[in-house]
Amino acid sequence: MGGESANCFIQPAQETVDYVEPIAKKPGLVLLLNPQWRITDDAFDKASRESGFFGQVASFLGGKGSTIKRLDELGFESVYNLEGYVCRGYNIRMVKRFDSDYVVFCEKNTDRYERVGTKPERPTYQDVEKMLVDLGYGFKYAQDM
Repeated sequence: MGGESANCFIQPAQETVDYVEPIAKKPGLVLLLNPQWRITDDAFDKASRESGFFGQVASFLGGKGSTIKRLDELGFESVYNLEGYVCRGYNIRMVKRFDSDYVVFCEKNTDRYERVGTKPERPTYQDVEKMLVDLGYGFKYAQDM
């Protein structure tokens, strides 16, 4: 890297961006490993992405919109993302590499996951639910009865 530094922030929170920003403006590599802002949005997160007074208030109250905007302006990109949650009673895993679409997997049985779909942008909960319905997945609890 020719004298450039590498910095890694492990499990940074939204408040950490104040420390990340000046380092990211210097030459070198900056990694954010397992950032602690949620992937899903609550009402404050959604509102904080709006411009104007209401967006500023929502950011002040904990919305992540201004944090994401600052990181985007600094040129941060997701290079690997693995996340999971439950949809229709099934364990869901989503994987994204820097050079791929999001790939969604569903735990069909306790021993294997099946690929249920892909999407260029991060699939919403509703997108994943539609993938499951389109493939004939009912509610897991009904299947187990």
